[in-house]
Amino acid sequence: MEQWPVLERFWARVLDPGFDAALANWNEETGALNGMGIATESALQFLYGRKPDLDAYRQWLQEHRRDSRRSRFAPADVLSADELAFWDANGYLLLKRAVPAQLCADVRDAMWTLLGASADDSASWYRPHECRRGAMLNLFDHPALEAVRGSEYIYQACRQLYGSSAIHGTVDKTGFTPPEKDDFHFMGSPLHWDTSLALPIPFRLQGMLYLTDCAAHEGAFHCVPGFHHRIGAWLASLPPDADPRELAPRLLEAQAVAGEAGDFLIWRSELPHCGTPNHGRAPRMVQYLTYLPDAADERAEWR
Repeated sequence: MEQWPVLERFWARVLDPGFDAALANWNEETGALNGMGIATESALQFLYGRKPDLDAYRQWLQEHRRDSRRSRFAPADVLSADELAFWDANGYLLLKRAVPAQLCADVRDAMWTLLGASADDSASWYRPHECRRGAMLNLFDHPALEAVRGSEYIYQACRQLYGSSAIHGTVDKTGFTPPEKDDFHFMGSPLHWDTSLALPIPFRLQGMLYLTDCAAHEGAFHCVPGFHHRIGAWLASLPPDADPRELAPRLLEAQAVAGEAGDFLIWRSELPHCGTPNHGRAPRMVQYLTYLPDAADERAEWR
């Protein structure tokens, strides 16, 4: 199996104190895990929690691997000239009705089942659960999630934006944000980046599926449109000792990108972005998914 040397390196990186960090390549290792249908976070939890020897780790991988969630689709452009022009100008794109309504309902049902909650019981939305991490819900493994990850439309859109078929899908989590109330407030992050700000920033896509209708005030995704065109100049304008991550929420103005259940949002990693408090009447529910280059470079510097 081609992935074994890479995945053995991942095991050594985590558990071998003598491991040479210069040999590591996080992007390659997580890509190999995701290619087996295994979430990186699940693998890390197993390694740190159980501290298995190499044989036990290999067995765990075999037991948890899944068949490829999609065939290798023949390249087909799905984005129009107008969509590409909007993408070039703004750095994000909302793909309308990318996923069928029934599949969105199936993912929502999986989330409700994990939480032991119900859309009809508002008190259940706020109960603590071991899989809740702020606005995130650690749900990775479910046939409905896999079906979303197998969407040809989403794959082809990402392939077209990258201009390459040498990409792989991530195995990511879901998001669950109940409405604000007196004793419950938004637990997500303010405006931020999920990438190093050391220039030049590699071209990477991020993505999220709206599982529920989401107006601007209902916890909608926010970003700073077009910031990929000016991030270098903005960073250069800051004082040498300034922290851009601290300043971004105060200096930059984000805009809401509302959507309906089944709409898929793609954005460039250079765009500062965030979730927002939900002032609606029902939880905002999403599934995270993106595609990354197979040969993604490892960035040594984190800024």
